Amino acid sequence: MKAYAPGEQIKDAIKLNTNECAWGPSPEVLKAVAGVTPDQLRLYPSPMADRVRAAAADVFQVTADQVLVGNGSDDCLTVIMRSFLEPGDKCACPWPTYSLYDTLATIQGVEIMHCDWLEEEDPLLAAKGITSSGGGVSGHHLPISALLDTGAKVIFIATPNNPSATLVPLEQLDLLASQLEGVLVVDEAYIDYACDAAGQPAGLAMSWIPRLASRDNVIVLRTFSKSYSMAGGRLGLMFASEELIEHMNKVKDSYNVNALTQVAGEAALRDRKHFDWLVRETIRERDWVEAQLVQFGWTWPKTSANFLLAEVGSKELAARLYARLKAEGVLVRYWGSRPDLWTKLRITIGQRSSNEKFVGIVQKALAEDDGAAVKRPRNV
Repeated sequence: MKAYAPGEQIKDAIKLNTNECAWGPSPEVLKAVAGVTPDQLRLYPSPMADRVRAAAADVFQVTADQVLVGNGSDDCLTVIMRSFLEPGDKCACPWPTYSLYDTLATIQGVEIMHCDWLEEEDPLLAAKGITSSGGGVSGHHLPISALLDTGAKVIFIATPNNPSATLVPLEQLDLLASQLEGVLVVDEAYIDYACDAAGQPAGLAMSWIPRLASRDNVIVLRTFSKSYSMAGGRLGLMFASEELIEHMNKVKDSYNVNALTQVAGEAALRDRKHFDWLVRETIRERDWVEAQLVQFGWTWPKTSANFLLAEVGSKELAARLYARLKAEGVLVRYWGSRPDLWTKLRITIGQRSSNEKFVGIVQKALAEDDGAAVKRPRNV
């Protein structure tokens, strides 16, 4: 098997490659961790992370029995694999997407089926008389029919997707869930950065969580690694019906979330003011980065995440820009071995100084390319 390949980690580099939040977590998080008592470390933590579940229930307007807390949402994905899939089963996902789904499927002895995103909406929507509310992106529409045809017991949908940053409209997810004889996993790691028509954070309006009661075969994932700025804390949430949560609790690790992370997670959830600031500041910087990239003639799908996937024009240019940026201390994500992505760079939204450095390096590199082209002798 192939191990999951995380983004590069280089000391003192500006990291615009792994989609971490550009600003720190709530001061209340640091205060809570600093206040941990000797007994909180001496004794085992709450096995169900009860205080985190209670805080999540308040924020997301569900019951605590509808919440499972994991050691990052990757841990939640592992619990799903253990709960619903046996060796020889199939799972599926649109492609390209988060590659950890493949890694976890291989560990579980499960075949994972890839279905390409569609240029237009799946015809099954019209056949079922479902009118789209918009929000889908050309080239990144959900392949509902193809996913159903795989016979998968579990289907994983990242919305917004990674690496495209594109959002899947709720009616497309609903149709898939209604036709699926299995479990639909809606991975909402980046959804806090989705905006409404006015360009403001959409909150729960774009999330499946308010719809949990409508489909008992849907599981929703959330993470603290992005909009709560706690990637180093490793904390994730899983939302589902009380029955599914009860069964999944049977197979999670007994004390899967440590005491420090539990107190940090509760504090992060309770500080809504800082959370709102982190989201709005990221969106503000995202708008600035998009405005700058227009000058390069690049294109990218409409982003609803804290990153964007830029088409730069060629594999050769993408490779040169990636190397140039890295040499000057800025990391972006580049997939030189994947034909579906090798003309693209994925750029995480950073603080203004980081974003300006990224834009400046690209400007200089492209200007040098243009100068070299002018000096190159013409063929006669």
